[in-house]
Amino acid sequence: MKNYMLMFVSALIAAAALADPIKVACIGDSITYGYCLPDRENNCYPRRLQLLLDERFPGKYEVRNFGNSGRGIYLDSMRGSEKRGYKFMKEHAAALQWKPDIVICNLGINDNGEYIKEYTGGRKRGQFVEDYSALLKDYAEANPKTKFYMWTKLSPLTEGQRFYRSSEPFLMQQDLEAVAARFHATAIDMQKPLMADCDAIFASDKIHPNAAGAKIIAETTFKYMTEEPKKKVIPPKELKGKKFEIWLLAGQSNMQKGWGEFNHSVEEKARVQKELAQLDKLNVWLWDFNDDSWTKLTSKTALKRSAFGVSFGIRRALESKKPVVLLYVAAGGAPTEAFLTEETMCSVNSDGSLKYPYLQKIATNRHQINANSDFPCAWCKREYQRRKGKAEEAYWWPVSLMNDEGIARIKHFPLTGVLWYQGESNASTCVNPDVALNDDYMLETNLAIIEELRGDKKIPFIMMGLPKMNRPWEGYRAAQKKACEAKGAIFVDTFAAGLGTPNDVHPRDKIPFAELAIKALKNAK
Repeated sequence: MKNYMLMFVSALIAAAALADPIKVACIGDSITYGYCLPDRENNCYPRRLQLLLDERFPGKYEVRNFGNSGRGIYLDSMRGSEKRGYKFMKEHAAALQWKPDIVICNLGINDNGEYIKEYTGGRKRGQFVEDYSALLKDYAEANPKTKFYMWTKLSPLTEGQRFYRSSEPFLMQQDLEAVAARFHATAIDMQKPLMADCDAIFASDKIHPNAAGAKIIAETTFKYMTEEPKKKVIPPKELKGKKFEIWLLAGQSNMQKGWGEFNHSVEEKARVQKELAQLDKLNVWLWDFNDDSWTKLTSKTALKRSAFGVSFGIRRALESKKPVVLLYVAAGGAPTEAFLTEETMCSVNSDGSLKYPYLQKIATNRHQINANSDFPCAWCKREYQRRKGKAEEAYWWPVSLMNDEGIARIKHFPLTGVLWYQGESNASTCVNPDVALNDDYMLETNLAIIEELRGDKKIPFIMMGLPKMNRPWEGYRAAQKKACEAKGAIFVDTFAAGLGTPNDVHPRDKIPFAELAIKALKNAK
């Protein structure tokens, strides 16, 4: 019997070995092809990906390289006397004939110079999305079960490259994400892993990754293929079937700090206990982007949560007589730029002029905040460098990361409103001597964050003005007020209300701030 069992198992193993491998087609431009790489066939990222897959899943995958240098998306784009579009290439035809099970695509970089025309009238807006969709549709028709992986954040263009500092790759991200959503593709951020050591992983032409860069691309792709991606956040099951308010709470330390940090003296303990005891009779929930968790707020569970946000939530629940959901995305010291997408920072007007010139410079500078020569707050630069790798909150400071890791995952929620308490890191240099930052820059940050977090939704945006303190914040408060007037947002003048303390950036009693926000919301209706 044992012999028969061994023969049966051996037969199963042999059958598995003979099963057709999963076909992985890497389509794209010169980065996929491996241009500039020594021993290209062995160093290109598709080959390195094959080795990684073989090590984990022997014989399960077959990876082929269908890269063609200089190719892009637009069907009417020309490269000299020939069409540039990958759809017209022999590699595309060969990949289709192979009928891959998985398609990994990195196209887009070679469409710089053409893409901007969609914003300036030279092209119909949406052509990039339609032409990209036409390309992927070919694969979906050749094999209806094809799974797609798309670079939605492209390989960075480094200093010295023609399109370095261009807005186009960043504006393109939203259209790449739209195509990915249309084809249920896994979106790959190839910008972040390659930016980590930009100066060391690109060839002399500043656009093509060297062998070290190709290795990073393969490892990143492997990670996306083998790890479960973060999913959209859904409300807790306890609220299913109920009507409830949903508020986005975003900002830096004055939004972040929990009641536990203001719970030391006898007076403070009594205040905190009385405040949080109200939660035991209410239905208030908080989602924390830091650990992707839901918490039903009670007198016990709320102690370490956002003091200002929780007090605001209590008052909304009491007034609305409904459950209240708080979506919390905050980190101490985080500048506004961490909450903005690069697309918003790189926005252009219809004539191609920059909508936010200061923010565009910061977004297109390929260095982290501590080395970003265009970022103006000296304290943030110093603190990021000091804390990097040592403090969890420092991770969220680089441009767009709080948006990518937090806000992007909750954009589908039908928000009731936005509560924004931030600005200390964008108002002045925050070092001795503390100097106010440029008025136009401060206005840009406030206009852009309203645009980013509220979008086209006609919902309240409550912006907490910076309170009184011995810092040069007058110009920033004026910028906050001006931005709110321009965007129809609610400016809460904490300074005029006498809130704040001269020598502490973190006022210890958050209740007056929450009450003032609630009052401003009522007056705006």
